[in-house]
Amino acid sequence: MKRITHSDQSDRALLDLIAPVLKHAATEIGVAFFLSRLRGKSVEIIHVETPDTGVSYLHPGLGKRPLHACSCSKAVAAFSPDVFPTGEMEGRLRAYTEFTLTSVQDLEAEFDIIRQRGFAECVEEIERGMCSVAAPLAPSGPGATLSIGATGSTRVFTSAFRKELGPRIARIAQGLSADLGWDAEQDSRTPTAS
Repeated sequence: MKRITHSDQSDRALLDLIAPVLKHAATEIGVAFFLSRLRGKSVEIIHVETPDTGVSYLHPGLGKRPLHACSCSKAVAAFSPDVFPTGEMEGRLRAYTEFTLTSVQDLEAEFDIIRQRGFAECVEEIERGMCSVAAPLAPSGPGATLSIGATGSTRVFTSAFRKELGPRIARIAQGLSADLGWDAEQDSRTPTAS
């Protein structure tokens, strides 16, 4: 499975394991969930699960997302600084809305917060009225190249909702990482106190 995550042809193998978990979360929480992965120097949403409520929903669609204006990308970038050196981004961060971070210093500060709390948010940064929350599957290794998250309208994704949802998504991601055997890999790289 670790080898599969580094192949562009591996989406189906990942989805066999991850899609049912996302479907369960979408149904239980009532919002759209997504899976994203690093491809080259960008992050793409590769799968979306929506709730079975019969209620109209919003979802992000598939494809590449900007590094600085989408939770799925920020969750991966914060834990992959070698892949996304922010120094190369100065002057190239496009404003999609008035809430988009366009300063490299602001983006680096947000990455610090993401690493501390374990999840990223996007609050109307890529599109007015839309929010999302995402977490990497693991803080390092292959899991850091994948993120899962949820998205919806600002009406649903209030500050209180995001504050509760972020840690919940991080726990789901940790469970998936354990199922894939990546938590043991992380533990083996963690130095032990002597």
